[in-house]
Amino acid sequence: MKYLSFLLFFLFALHSLASAQRYELSWSEEFNQEELDEDTWIKWHRTAYNEEHQYYTSRDTNVYLDDGMLHLVGLRENFGGRKWTSGRIESDNRFEFQYGRVEIRAKLPEGKGLWPAFWMLGSDISQIGWPYSGEIDIMEYRGHLPSQTSGTVHFSSVAPPGSGNANADRRYIGSDYDLPSGSFSEEFQLFQFEWTDSMMTWFINDQEFFQLSREEILAQTNYYPFDQPFYFILNLAIGGNFLGDQQPDASTPNRNEVLVDYVRVYQDINKKPVIIATYDSLQAVQTLEAFELEADVTDEDGEVEWVRFYINDERIGIDTEAPYTATWTPKIDGCYPLKIEAYDNDNGISSYSGEVTLVAGSGCEKASFGEEPAQFPGTLQLEWYDYGGLDVSYYDTTPDTNLGNGSGNDFRTTEAVDIIPDENESGNYLISNTEIGEWTKYQLEIEESGLYDIELRTVPGEGSARIDFKLDGKEWIYFNRISSREGENYHIKTISGEQLEEGTHELEMFISIAGGVQPDYLKATLTQSTSTEHPSQAFPASITLAQNYPNPFNPSTEIAFNLSKAESVHLAVYNSIGQHIETLRSGRFHEGSHSVRFNAQNLSSGIYYYQLKTSATVITRKMILMK
Repeated sequence: MKYLSFLLFFLFALHSLASAQRYELSWSEEFNQEELDEDTWIKWHRTAYNEEHQYYTSRDTNVYLDDGMLHLVGLRENFGGRKWTSGRIESDNRFEFQYGRVEIRAKLPEGKGLWPAFWMLGSDISQIGWPYSGEIDIMEYRGHLPSQTSGTVHFSSVAPPGSGNANADRRYIGSDYDLPSGSFSEEFQLFQFEWTDSMMTWFINDQEFFQLSREEILAQTNYYPFDQPFYFILNLAIGGNFLGDQQPDASTPNRNEVLVDYVRVYQDINKKPVIIATYDSLQAVQTLEAFELEADVTDEDGEVEWVRFYINDERIGIDTEAPYTATWTPKIDGCYPLKIEAYDNDNGISSYSGEVTLVAGSGCEKASFGEEPAQFPGTLQLEWYDYGGLDVSYYDTTPDTNLGNGSGNDFRTTEAVDIIPDENESGNYLISNTEIGEWTKYQLEIEESGLYDIELRTVPGEGSARIDFKLDGKEWIYFNRISSREGENYHIKTISGEQLEEGTHELEMFISIAGGVQPDYLKATLTQSTSTEHPSQAFPASITLAQNYPNPFNPSTEIAFNLSKAESVHLAVYNSIGQHIETLRSGRFHEGSHSVRFNAQNLSSGIYYYQLKTSATVITRKMILMK
């Protein structure tokens, strides 16, 4: 009779699921044999976790087959230092699967302190441990709540090896289900779980009660463990932390039993659509010209319902009839990855991505704006940032448009850095609409090693701004408190005595505080050569500020400066946002070398700046306090 009911149910299941996936039975355990199949299952024989009271044994009194059923039996008896024994089987290293539909028909016991569960663990648990391997609870049940079960997943909030505290890393998401009538101990119930690469769904007797998407899990972690095979665990725990204060007592029956009729796994046999895009891996397109995207899509065992086209993961269009096309017009030069998705009438989705990149205009190959890199000594117009596009040579918060184009701009109109004509100087351009976090990069050729004065010219906005510069990826200099001044169109700030080494470098401008600032140019003037071809004695002596020593330091460091003549000097320390920390020297000093020791015992670790001001120059250097 069991075989007939199985056949009828199987045919019904295929019919009822045909509108979702084309599931077909791929594996089952019917428990019809006399002994448990040791090629599939392992009987546990050890103590348990989670403050449970039982000792799991491999004895036939705790785990056995009878009348086509698996019996997991909990007994009140002293064994292995515990007051209860029970049964647990698992398919670790014997049977595992990835994606599909699980169905377990079972009957559960009622009683205080009973905790049966049907669950799965990731196959890599022996390599990375729990919860990093992931856990899927198909069914968990508390014997004192005989009409309620739950479904849950457990995972880590961080990638393995984690923080060193597995319980602290663990996250879980789950939901309960209440039978509309009766209890799980009165009749057999069907526990079902459906698992795809994007969704997990729990059912009881074909009634869905919980659905969990991949995105909901990834909202709590940077590591998704559910894209791998999992194996089964079926057990009856006695007591444990899942039960709270409902631990076993005198009211708990001396013998408790979980009956499992079968465990079945169905997997989708639908053949997904095949997508072919006939483009070169780097397909050239023209900026501001319409380009027709096209894909050849076929489905061997069904029909294609729709095809979607994506550029940079943004949907461009959808087509429901062959030939499948969409039209796209690139507005900004750059490189755009193409992605195509196809969906068939059996809910099969295919994705084509990572093979074609559409190259618009100047593309994403990094190159200097002119034929040669900008040169120091000299003036670098800051709108002459490198070619290469978004995230290569610049970052702009409006990557799909140049906001300056609405202000009469006719310079680099197909790139996203916002540029406007300078209304104060004909033929000059400014970077505009600046936002915190935006940056531009420049290939730079320094012709001669030496000390330079660095001048930044901007058109200030309504607020105070700060612009930082990096050289070869390292913090270099910054200009703080850039603000408007009455009667002045531009704000010019200079930092003196910066040591630069000849050769090719990469310069980066970073907007730390925007304040409406519009960067114009960065000018470098050589004041003292240190090149062997141009010995320093050929230049007049100058004011110098040496790098502090040691650097990094803790808690104190030496700062030295040299004067070519008697000068009024102000030497002070500032934090990374320009706040004054301490004045080290202030007054008139004679010609020659001077030094002062700075003690940062009461300061936090971080980057600090020390600045030397005279009537003729301002020199700023960076130092690092590392405690």
